[in-house]
Amino acid sequence: MIIDQDTTLTLLERLPWLRLTPPVIAIGLAVVFKEVNFALLLATFCGCLLLSDFEITNSIDELCNVIVGQLTDADHGSVILFTVLLGAMISLMNQSGGTTAVVDRMAKFADTRQKGQVLTWLTGLIVFFDDYANTLLIGSSMRPLCDNLKISRAKLAFLIDTTAAPVAGLALSTWTAFEIGEVKKSLQTAQIEAEAAEVFFATIPFRIYPLLAIVTVATIAICGRDFGPMLKAERLALKNGSGLPTERTRSTGTSVWFAILPVAILVAIVIVGFLQDVDAYRLLLYAALGASTVAVILPCASRQMTMTECSASWVAGIGSMIPAIIVLILAWSIADVCGLEKLNTSGYIISQVGDSISPAFLPTVAFLTAGAIAVSIGSSFTTMSLLLPLFIPLAWSLLGSATSPASADDPIFLATVGAILAGAIFGDHCSPISDTTVLSSAAAGCDHLQHVATQLPYALLIAVCSILLGYLPIGFGVPWWLCLPISSMACIGVVLFLGQRPTKNPTSNHD
Repeated sequence: MIIDQDTTLTLLERLPWLRLTPPVIAIGLAVVFKEVNFALLLATFCGCLLLSDFEITNSIDELCNVIVGQLTDADHGSVILFTVLLGAMISLMNQSGGTTAVVDRMAKFADTRQKGQVLTWLTGLIVFFDDYANTLLIGSSMRPLCDNLKISRAKLAFLIDTTAAPVAGLALSTWTAFEIGEVKKSLQTAQIEAEAAEVFFATIPFRIYPLLAIVTVATIAICGRDFGPMLKAERLALKNGSGLPTERTRSTGTSVWFAILPVAILVAIVIVGFLQDVDAYRLLLYAALGASTVAVILPCASRQMTMTECSASWVAGIGSMIPAIIVLILAWSIADVCGLEKLNTSGYIISQVGDSISPAFLPTVAFLTAGAIAVSIGSSFTTMSLLLPLFIPLAWSLLGSATSPASADDPIFLATVGAILAGAIFGDHCSPISDTTVLSSAAAGCDHLQHVATQLPYALLIAVCSILLGYLPIGFGVPWWLCLPISSMACIGVVLFLGQRPTKNPTSNHD
């Protein structure tokens, strides 16, 4: 008797490409219906159907387990509490008039649209210690100024999102310990005798995407030019403003310290905790709790607001973050379903890369693979932890031989590691299910899908320049110190050539 072996295989084993279904459904439905919550929920349920082999009862049970699991995860809980506490702090800063006082001071220096955008970019560089704090703090703080200058909410979301992760990934931040730790584990797995911190810092010139992102954002802010959907958003903002109601705040008799001190407390706690090597998620929670407490004490102690008013503002600030929290939970849910122990979407993508890679193409393949996985799962951290253990041993074996062992100083080896760290950020910028993308939309008060659509062309431009003028030439022996300025000039040139100022007539030529 002959047994059909296919009948003993699960659907995923017979059709492994179905592992890509949840992220494809999430992105597709979000684009078609212009609504992200149900797109993420349906995509997560689709993943649960695949995991349970289309048994409806088990699928529903799995969906509930997945969503509850995100709420009970300690790190996720810290992010949720950090987000709502920061929302409470920002609400109190606004209601007390502190934000208005600061904006009035800044408006004296940022009295044009270009200056307002440059100021936003510069503050993004200053708040380098964490991408979550960067997006939420700067987005909410700069929103009134951008509204006054008729800078679109989509542009504000782009400025903070495209600065936050690149800066945090390059600087000494809450990312640093994690990234060095992942490099260390991968070096140990491959039995490579090299100092992880030295390898990590040596990859900075090879992290071309985040470096070009910072340059590109600066160029767009300084010259005031845009193209694609962002240009349309900017023209609409110039014509109609943000189209959103202005928050009611006290505008007289208030002090800038109502806004400055809570932010200073937030920054101080993060910096001190970082130097003390406190867990990053717990550190953010400590900082937000301390800063939001100070935001209550200041207006209450000065009798600018009553305790009842402070309490109402606190609750309102928490409530303003609920939509972002919902998207975050759903984004984490789909990432969980696509994770290593379930659908293993990243494992399938990695398997398609193949083993027969020329060393010259390693940095490019690493960058593209990291970008694809980060888009699919919406997490740059997870992407890094998945790919570094794969590509570090692969690069080491391909670059070495019996007579000439590989070196940790090899430009291709460093470029491969740097490309993974950079590609993860690129995919994060393109993914509508990325937590930092969600938080950027929330902080800027921008429609989430509009933010994704307006940011995508810039992310793709930077990625193309990173590959064609960065990782490919480096793979064939061109030094990074030549590739980096050339790729930067290419990004600048495209912005200047394709971009137009929103004040210009759409039918006229470039000015």
